[in-house]
Amino acid sequence: MNKHKLILSSFLFLLAGFLYAQDRNFEEEIQETEKQIQNLQASIESNNKEIYKLQSQEKSTSQQLSITKKSIKSSKSLINAYNRKIDLYSLQLTNLRNAVDNNNKKILNIKNSYENRSINIYKKKNNSLNNLIFSANSVSQAVYRIKYYNVISNINREVLTKLNTTQLYNEKKKKEINQLLNNVDNDKKSKEKELISLDKKEKYQKTLLSKLQKEKANIASEIQQKKEQINALEQLRKQILEQKKEYDAEQLRQLKRIKTNIKEFKGKLIWPVNGKIIKDFGPQWNPKLNTTLYNPGIDIAANPTASVRAVFDGLVTTITFISGYGTTVIIDHDNGYFTVFTHLDNLLVNKNMLVKEGQKIGFISKDSQVVHFEIWGDNKTLNPEEWLEDGYR
Repeated sequence: MNKHKLILSSFLFLLAGFLYAQDRNFEEEIQETEKQIQNLQASIESNNKEIYKLQSQEKSTSQQLSITKKSIKSSKSLINAYNRKIDLYSLQLTNLRNAVDNNNKKILNIKNSYENRSINIYKKKNNSLNNLIFSANSVSQAVYRIKYYNVISNINREVLTKLNTTQLYNEKKKKEINQLLNNVDNDKKSKEKELISLDKKEKYQKTLLSKLQKEKANIASEIQQKKEQINALEQLRKQILEQKKEYDAEQLRQLKRIKTNIKEFKGKLIWPVNGKIIKDFGPQWNPKLNTTLYNPGIDIAANPTASVRAVFDGLVTTITFISGYGTTVIIDHDNGYFTVFTHLDNLLVNKNMLVKEGQKIGFISKDSQVVHFEIWGDNKTLNPEEWLEDGYR
């Protein structure tokens, strides 16, 4: 059994014990139960509004998280594209460097060859070349051989010129590719920084979404608990109504058994409290005020801890506070007869409650230490001393 069920069970157990207590006020119990139900319903409504708000936040966070994931995917794709570009540019740069190196070698070879021939002709007097020229069969053949040598030299110069042009182009392309490589590398680094920021953002959004979902689940669980409490309170209200029905039926049965004709007991009623009459019924002379005051009942002095009793079977119709008299209880004895008790404390009865003769209805007020007691019949005050047993003692 979880904590909530244990608390709810204890709550119902205590209420059940209260239900079977005596002197119950069913109307107050029903009103209190309905008040608790209304409070729980209002709380559930507030919880539902909170859930709606959380759902809106959850939806917004989910959408933002989806956008962040797409941005992360896009950034990773761009980084992969940048890596492919870097690989391509690096390969092109390597090829250009190799081409430059090869061209440099060719240029060097041509220069060395040209230099060697020149040295052989003009400095070392190359005999083989001389023999080749001077061993010609005719002047025209010699001239032809000299022209052939010059043609070779021109070709070498043209090749050298082309190689130098190519080298200039390759160096220019190297610079361009290096610049492109730097640009792509910078773009990649910028995108990697953005990816780190997006990863942090995604982590935060996931954490926030998890918290929102957890909070929503907690509130939903709280709503379910409150619904269970409402069901329990509705069952309790139904039980109170059923018991009130049984109580009313029992009251009716008791009403049929109670003594209803108080007139038959004139001079035989029990005293409301054991004590001594200190103020009689009727006109009372007040020497201090030099006037006569009418007392509608009798005042009985008694022990301040003494209990006050009903003098005859009846129904408690009124419980109120009257200035100068304090807490007042009126009991209806049917046929137009009532008894009135004032200066009471710590009442033991409720309104609309049947009481039997001798049943305790409360205690004497410590402030007054006097009970004021009246009997009414046929819409007029009656002398209680004529109705109480040994009333003139």
